[in-house]
Amino acid sequence: MEINPVELLEEMLQRGEQTVFPTLRKCAERFVDIFNDTCIQQRIREKFESLEEFQPDITRCKNANTLFDKLKHLKQLFEDMEDKIAESGIESFLSRLFNTGFIGLITEENLDFLTSDDLGTAQRVEKFLHYLEHGAQKKEDTRRAFEEYIETWKRNNIRWGSVAINKAEREMRANFDNEGALSEKFILQLINEITAKFEPLRDKLVAARETYGRGLVVASLTSEAASWLLKNTVGEVAHGEVAVPTALPLFVGAKKLADAVSCPNATRAITPGWFDNTSRFITQYLNNRKTDGELSAFIRNEKLELDLHHFKEHIDPWLIELSHKINEFKRNAFGKSYILSKEMVLSEIDRMHALLYAIILNKPELVEEHRRKLDKMVQDAAKLQTTKEHESILPSISFGQLSLPGGNRERVLLIKFVLSSSLGQKAMNEVMSKISNLFDNVESSSKKVENGATVVEIKIRTDDNISTKVARCISSLADLQVRAVLVGDFGLCGFRHAMNPAFNRIYSINSVDKAEGFKSTHFSGSLDRGGEPYFCPNGWRRYSIDVGLTGAEFEAKYKNWHVAYHGTEGHVAMAILVNGIRASGQGCFIVAGQGAVYLSPSIEYSSHPRYAGIWQIKDKYVQMVLQVRVDRNLVFEKRQGTLSGAQPIDPPMDSNFLSNNELEWVIKWPPGTSISSAGGVLVYGIMLRVTDQHPNTLPQNVWWAKK
Repeated sequence: MEINPVELLEEMLQRGEQTVFPTLRKCAERFVDIFNDTCIQQRIREKFESLEEFQPDITRCKNANTLFDKLKHLKQLFEDMEDKIAESGIESFLSRLFNTGFIGLITEENLDFLTSDDLGTAQRVEKFLHYLEHGAQKKEDTRRAFEEYIETWKRNNIRWGSVAINKAEREMRANFDNEGALSEKFILQLINEITAKFEPLRDKLVAARETYGRGLVVASLTSEAASWLLKNTVGEVAHGEVAVPTALPLFVGAKKLADAVSCPNATRAITPGWFDNTSRFITQYLNNRKTDGELSAFIRNEKLELDLHHFKEHIDPWLIELSHKINEFKRNAFGKSYILSKEMVLSEIDRMHALLYAIILNKPELVEEHRRKLDKMVQDAAKLQTTKEHESILPSISFGQLSLPGGNRERVLLIKFVLSSSLGQKAMNEVMSKISNLFDNVESSSKKVENGATVVEIKIRTDDNISTKVARCISSLADLQVRAVLVGDFGLCGFRHAMNPAFNRIYSINSVDKAEGFKSTHFSGSLDRGGEPYFCPNGWRRYSIDVGLTGAEFEAKYKNWHVAYHGTEGHVAMAILVNGIRASGQGCFIVAGQGAVYLSPSIEYSSHPRYAGIWQIKDKYVQMVLQVRVDRNLVFEKRQGTLSGAQPIDPPMDSNFLSNNELEWVIKWPPGTSISSAGGVLVYGIMLRVTDQHPNTLPQNVWWAKK
């Protein structure tokens, strides 16, 4: 008896529910107890005691003799300070959980102490600290491996051009650096302060450009005479191009200034909004949203090195004050505890459960069920109150349907912030302003009442990883008494269906297999996909995932990306659909500190029970494999099969391949982080094999029997 395709998907979710959500709820409750434990809170605070070691770095930044070096040292200072605070690993771990809807509690490696029923809270705290210390030991190796990967990736993709490479690098770094949910508060304060120091520069820099006009240079003198003249009248030379300020006399000796001629290369044109754009760019760079290469090009194009003395005038005094700011922060700002609300964490898990059902099955009654859970969560969040004076509740972060990026990868996102009901009206207005200041490119902000709760709503235009952006300012939001953050569209009619049935396919030789809701498909031989063969996955059916493109757009964008597969269990697939394929820190072909995503060009290899579990649904047997596209420019290693019956000494386990020597594609990727289409891997299909007989009796799977 054939199974309805919607019923099959629903069964997949129900199996996931039986496996995932009860375990997830139990792990979440235990993690909240661990995080709120006084031992963990004290460990977070202790990290702020070691910040004084950065005084030499502050001096180095102050003494930099180019603007590029000054800003680069400043950015490095912020990053090092943040890393020092985050060394405990707690902030990094917490950010990953917010980023994945807490499903990381069951997909993270080495967290078995959360599922064990034989341990008490004190024992779990001890094991969690050991887990963090082990992670800290690997952090440096992981960072080194990631930097090596970035450099290799950039060399292999040089033909993309610097703009595309820099944008992709920013996103990969944002995914890798998704940490510091608590420590970021301190760094944000510093960046906000240094940004404020740029404002007094406005009149000076704008006036300089108006005075310089087209950038007159002393061109009629010999190079030696020009150097002497400029040294004695201006006092500095930058890259051989020095604009003559008004301080230069109209006559130098008997020679008129008219003897100087315009130099096009020295043009320093000013356009409307120039200073705001310049200030914004530098702030984004300090926030690690622009690369060193982009900064260098920006300074060169805007000829900002000529303004170094203005920057020094305003930045250097602030650097001198920085050590005092560190001590002040240690004494006051981080004297409090940041705790999680168990009630809100569990409510978010229930909401995410309802969301998966709603967007995958696309049933109106399920969307309505999700709305009810969301409304209750918002109401409960607004009522949350702290019980201690120096305690702040970290807000829950919920993700709905996110708008798709436009052609330039930017998108407009709606973010709602649920405020504590204890705030007065005046305080709420101040909070709205402060929330807007935490984000770049805010298009609008407003305050209204929804379901009895006061909500601040902003729209931002961004091409960044929004989950990372929100998680990184979570302690600042806690201090503003924000109790919940809703990112994206949660409306009843606002959902974009996660699946795209128009591209559902069932594959079989001569297209003999049929199934309701699937187009029967077959092709002989192989198709070329970016230089790698793509063989017809006979015996499988594909549930197509909506990637936001028409068929023609998808073909144009991804036609040269390889086709590969990733075997998985049904409940893990749910996490992948939400967060992408997660790199493992354990597996073949990697060394300490490395992680990898494992794919295969063979769907039969990926369907081995070690990777793709076998379920029985009604009278059918079902296996699941994810179909992905891999950017042909992505660096990966082709390795031999590692399963019994699929090793190099064995006959080819898949008749489409001449040997078992290249059955595993190993993509080196930071362990514990997910890879998405921006990184070069797009998940676009759920492949199911539905059979009447057990898969181990199928002719193509005889290799399974080899021990």
